[in-house]
Amino acid sequence: MTPVTGTAAALVSTALAVGLVSGPPARAEGAADQISGVVGALTGHPGDDSRQTTRDRSDFGRTSAPDGRLRRGCHNYPYRYRLTPPSDDWILETFLRDPTRESIASGIFSSDSDPRTHRTRFRFCRYNTRPGRFKIRALLTWYGPTGDQHRVWLEPSWFRLRRPR
Repeated sequence: MTPVTGTAAALVSTALAVGLVSGPPARAEGAADQISGVVGALTGHPGDDSRQTTRDRSDFGRTSAPDGRLRRGCHNYPYRYRLTPPSDDWILETFLRDPTRESIASGIFSSDSDPRTHRTRFRFCRYNTRPGRFKIRALLTWYGPTGDQHRVWLEPSWFRLRRPR
């Protein structure tokens, strides 16, 4: 992250000068709230986003898949996800890339019909890909109480599929 201490102080000074906020708060913890609110208002980000961005992306969830064999024909290959979104209104999109970095499968899950922890599968065919290291990417989108949308890419995960026997 880029430090914004000097920038935040300048923005607060400007906000005080133009009357966006009143004088100093009565408590120290209010100062942080007032600064984040002013900075957020001036940069177009709501004040509560600062609490969401302090979480590491691995805190929101993860994906995983076992190593295995790339079988002849079209088959299901298992994987799982485990989520800890900040709200109960979320969507998860998963994307599978093969060893040549081509996207070969995807999935979408919603809080309306899917659990936060789930075992599922990608379906793809051997003639579309080759053995090697596969990458799962996942995009978690959640909605705040006022309908504001937030997104985070989870840490990618990898698994290997070896040649068929």
